[in-house]
Amino acid sequence: MLKNRASLTDHVAGILIERILGGGYPIGSKLPAGRLLAQEFGVSAAVIREATERLRTKGLVRSRQGAGCVVLADTLDAGFQLDLPPAPDRSALRYIYELRVGLEGAAAALAAQRATAEDLARMAHILSRLKASLHVPAHALEWDFAFHRSLAEATHNPHYPQLLAYLSAQWRHSVAVARRHTFESGAAGQPGLAAGATEAAGATGAAEPVAAGLLRTQRVHEEHEAIFAAVQARDPQAARDRAQEHLRQACERLGLNASPSIPSTTPMGSRT
Repeated sequence: MLKNRASLTDHVAGILIERILGGGYPIGSKLPAGRLLAQEFGVSAAVIREATERLRTKGLVRSRQGAGCVVLADTLDAGFQLDLPPAPDRSALRYIYELRVGLEGAAAALAAQRATAEDLARMAHILSRLKASLHVPAHALEWDFAFHRSLAEATHNPHYPQLLAYLSAQWRHSVAVARRHTFESGAAGQPGLAAGATEAAGATGAAEPVAAGLLRTQRVHEEHEAIFAAVQARDPQAARDRAQEHLRQACERLGLNASPSIPSTTPMGSRT
């Protein structure tokens, strides 16, 4: 029986790919709605999102908010791929962050110049939902990822969100590891805290470690807000700096040996 979320995603994505390659979902047709797929496979909406993103990175479907997933191809094109290690690997994570720093710094600068009022409203909404979810890491991860995606979309250069979607597994893996590490670093030795901070605090009396983890997570959120503030202020250089600083701080929180390609910009405040 599959219980691990990554295994569930692999399972669902594999079946959907088989259906597309076998003609079950012809080119031009739509995949069933996410809620229907979740019911069929008995999994969460998050697993379905990850599975359909997997299909998108393989060039099989195109997805748009409110329009569902449309089948684009019935053959696999391996194209450019990045290997994702089965378990967190420090070198692999560092390589991902080194890649992200240039891409997301440039995206933030473009977003500061091109973001529409609608883009800014969407980003503000995402940040508000992220702030409300800081004590629930699984939910916070989804909103964290949504913020980075909205930043790419605000460039109005289609290749940025396309690249983010293509690399979504690696991006999601790096964000998940960084967020989990940030939270758990304040709750070392307390099993299960990352899965339910407030519940664990009440059950184990570990309120102080949990509070420390939430404080660190709040600081990460402040970094997101600083990026948004620079974009909202139409300041490309500040937006680039804040995005790169956010990634550099993530490397430091993970204890990664960041290369000089991840610049140390003027810090926004003490980050430990």
